[in-house]
Amino acid sequence: MNFRSLTVKECFNNPQAVAIIKQYAPNIMKYPIKLFNSKSCGEIFDLVVSKKIVPEDVAKKIETEINKIL
Repeated sequence: MNFRSLTVKECFNNPQAVAIIKQYAPNIMKYPIKLFNSKSCGEIFDLVVSKKIVPEDVAKKIETEINKIL
């Protein structure tokens, strides 16, 4: 399992993953991302990067860090 195939629900159930997201992109936590529980993190991160909510380099850093803990 990797970050891109992980569902949003699985990601938010992992406190280490949530801590990484809060560390690198705390602004993402103010959006109702939990409404997308059945979507994959890859889909959601592609969306937030395309909408310029999170810069692409920060999204890649988050993905790398979460893949390390999985």
